[in-house]
Amino acid sequence: MKEKPLIVHVLYRLDTGGMERIVVSLINATADRYRHAVIALTGFGALRDEIEGVVTECVSLEKKPGKDWACHGRLWRALRALKPDLVQTYNIGTLDMALAVKLAGVRHLVHAEHGRDATDPQGENPTYLRLRRWMAPLIDRYVAVSADLQSWLVDHARIRPSKVVYIANGIDAMAFDEPRVAFAPRRLLGDFAPPESVLIAHVARLDKVKDQAGLITAFKYLREEAGYPSCRLIIAGAGPQREALERQIVELGLVDAVRLLGNRNDVAELLAESDVFVLSSIAEGMPVTLMEAMAAGLPVVATKVGGIASVVEDQVTGTLVPASDPRALAAAMSTYVADATLRRRHGDAGIARVAEKFSLNAMVAAYVALYDGLLGRRSHTTASRIVSGLAEHKES
Repeated sequence: MKEKPLIVHVLYRLDTGGMERIVVSLINATADRYRHAVIALTGFGALRDEIEGVVTECVSLEKKPGKDWACHGRLWRALRALKPDLVQTYNIGTLDMALAVKLAGVRHLVHAEHGRDATDPQGENPTYLRLRRWMAPLIDRYVAVSADLQSWLVDHARIRPSKVVYIANGIDAMAFDEPRVAFAPRRLLGDFAPPESVLIAHVARLDKVKDQAGLITAFKYLREEAGYPSCRLIIAGAGPQREALERQIVELGLVDAVRLLGNRNDVAELLAESDVFVLSSIAEGMPVTLMEAMAAGLPVVATKVGGIASVVEDQVTGTLVPASDPRALAAAMSTYVADATLRRRHGDAGIARVAEKFSLNAMVAAYVALYDGLLGRRSHTTASRIVSGLAEHKES
């Protein structure tokens, strides 16, 4: 029997994040069809445990800060040893590795764009645009996870349209079906958020591009100017902005009302205890956390940037506001705080939208079609059978 094709995923770092979670889901969902390996330029975080025993290799190249040209050689050697049938790189941090991939003799290279770099939220950095064009001849397909990124790759990066494929991120919505009894004590948060309080949740890496500072300012306005002092805010995630956010919380007198939770492995349970979800980013691809919040039945307040508008239907599943506008963010949050019926209506609409548009089945089927098309394989396995296999893997 012929050995299954080997797909190597090259990431900057395998750590907590929406893109990284998509990679883990994809690996687990297609392990019966392909062999997988992961090469991380700068190492691994907790997500590595979720693919332990599934991938053939997890390699860290221990890339040094800045220009570490020797890292290209380490990647070349790793790929020569693994002999993959296809390599997929992710985001701008790994794009310059395309030449090393091809020099290692890899026939097929896919590059996925899950969002723009934090230092270039609008995608206008001329160096990054040139890099995308220079690497284009080496890349078989660019994957864009939102229609916004797809049009940007074609119109601004000037990638040939036939090379760009749109594959929306997808989630296992059932994993977020965690019912909460109204006005019952919150098991995870206890006295911090009494049953009668409205709890606002935010899940994202603590990074300037996510603008948690703007969210905390907006929350201050919500409590003091809009007149909702009993509201509480939880922020789940880790990152370089934590110390600055801790100082801001103290300076604004919000120590008893805002809690930074760090990275969590119980996000579904936290969302089940929440009432509203907020995402305050100044740039995004297609955020997985929004899909998770909607699958959990929460109305969403989010900034209208990147692919967010393709996930959140304004005034149907949530409310979209301009980026970097704390007062607009506060006003949108106050609408949901004041109206429990509206929270339920938009939350129910979000559940239906995720089931229809952003399922794990659809995402996996699209990647299987892409990989098999490049590898010259016929796709016998349906998406439902693939994801059924994933469910069996999780239960075993």
